[in-house]
Amino acid sequence: MKRAIIYTPLALIILPAMLLFACNAVVMYGAKGKVFDRIEDVAPAEYGLLLGTTPQARIGGNNYFFTYRIDATEALYKAGKITKILISGDENSLGGVDETQCMKDTLVARGVPADAIVLDGKGFSTIESVVRAKQVYGCDAVTIISQQFHNERAVYLAEQLRLDFSTLQAYNAQSPRSKWAQITYCREYLARVKMFIDILKTQLNIAI
Repeated sequence: MKRAIIYTPLALIILPAMLLFACNAVVMYGAKGKVFDRIEDVAPAEYGLLLGTTPQARIGGNNYFFTYRIDATEALYKAGKITKILISGDENSLGGVDETQCMKDTLVARGVPADAIVLDGKGFSTIESVVRAKQVYGCDAVTIISQQFHNERAVYLAEQLRLDFSTLQAYNAQSPRSKWAQITYCREYLARVKMFIDILKTQLNIAI
């Protein structure tokens, strides 16, 4: 009885921690060799799949996840690594902000042609963004653009769902280092656990 009292709380702490780290390790290993920091390592692809976020942080002020993703997309396009950009995000985020339109406007202001940009305002989650890129927009050769933690999960998702892109890779935007950004990185561990549930649900729907 005394052992049960001692070991049960420990198990409730240790087992979830093991699950978090196991899911994280699986995703990192699965995306290995397909996620790049250097632009010269990125193979040319038709589409850059830019994963959406808002220009304003939820707590106010600039959202540097947004800024750095724009920087990365601009760099890829101007280096000739992508010829089109599919921006996938929430068209009604944070009180009506259209993530995709904000990103398009910023890219156009930086010299990216408007006719090279396609908007998907129904990319409400990472899984929806990658599935819709293939099934709705017919993207085949794709470079995903976001921060590394996000790219790893997106690449792993696309492969597990067997979306059959001819080219699937990702380019890492710079990662913010603020204390608020650290909260996002911590939440990613939970997001990777949820991802496996989402994959299972999606596969079951396809099977049905």
